Amino acid sequence: MADIDYYFSTLSTWSYVGSRAFRDLAKRCDVKVHHKPTNLLTLFEATGGLPAGQRPPQRQAWRKIEMKRWSTKRGLPMNFDPAHWPVNPRLADGAVLVAIREAGEETAGQLADALMRAVWEEERNIAEPETVAAIANENGLEGPALVDAASGSKISEVIKQNTQDAIDRGLFGAPSYCLGDEFFWGQDRLGMLEDALKDRA
Repeated sequence: MADIDYYFSTLSTWSYVGSRAFRDLAKRCDVKVHHKPTNLLTLFEATGGLPAGQRPPQRQAWRKIEMKRWSTKRGLPMNFDPAHWPVNPRLADGAVLVAIREAGEETAGQLADALMRAVWEEERNIAEPETVAAIANENGLEGPALVDAASGSKISEVIKQNTQDAIDRGLFGAPSYCLGDEFFWGQDRLGMLEDALKDRA
């Protein structure tokens, strides 16, 4: 079984677009996924990136074109201008970390998927504790307790460490998939990641 460190954010456009395809790949290739929610603003600041809303108009227009193309290719429903984006994903990202601790990586991945769908399909606000708790409940977790734990300083420290680890590994955006010393940036590199897994096998 291969191990992949998966750096993402529940608010990330491209983490959402690639999330289900990545989970399918992980099952198909017998991969153990280690979910690493990351503070993308800090990552961008450290590596010269800009949040989507601060990019030049040409880049923002291209992003919308690619969103439409990739959502069609992946067969994903998608709101291209969601009502609750951008918002602070700290609580939702923290909820994924608590889910890892309480229920394991697979359940955490399902929760991460659901939180991304909430943003990009369902027009729900993942910055609201009651919304995160409801989504956790919908995925078989104890929502209020999970949100309470996700709000703590220890979880903030884990996100901070994930972010620093991403910087130290040379990452600069999300999603990023690390297979040993090799990393693949962007959901459009999942085919290359699968090739690498097959080569190693």
